[in-house]
Amino acid sequence: MKTVFFQSLIILIVINSCKPTNNDYYSFPKSTWSSKKIVQFDITTKDSLEQKIMQVSIRHNTTYKYQNIIFLVHHSFKEKKISTDTIEVLLAQDNGKWLGTGKGNIREFSKTLQPPKTYQNGRHTFSLELAMRDNTTVELENLYGISDISLYLSQK
Repeated sequence: MKTVFFQSLIILIVINSCKPTNNDYYSFPKSTWSSKKIVQFDITTKDSLEQKIMQVSIRHNTTYKYQNIIFLVHHSFKEKKISTDTIEVLLAQDNGKWLGTGKGNIREFSKTLQPPKTYQNGRHTFSLELAMRDNTTVELENLYGISDISLYLSQK
């Protein structure tokens, strides 16, 4: 068990060192996203004329038992809710092949969530809320196999 942990840790370090990004990742304890945990990202924009692309990066292990992940993105600005979107990210093809990159048992997948748009100057809060269901009716209390997630705005 310790060997798998150390291998996973080394892979995460290698992945982080190879990608020059300014992304902040939230790491889930024990690679488990609890449905009670809402992950928040505060992003400050300084140029309201520059178009930005909203993207998400997800790191998961190969024991993740689903083909996709579904979550809500709540966007607030100056304490006022702007929008809520339901997002589905496919992590594997129909044949079971993972779409992300990585070696060993860790995969990372990035996806654009919205077309380019402008954001007012200031601090924007994006909250991610798990919306996965098992057999379409029962809300999952814990989603196992998701190790990290990041939401960020990048230049067009």
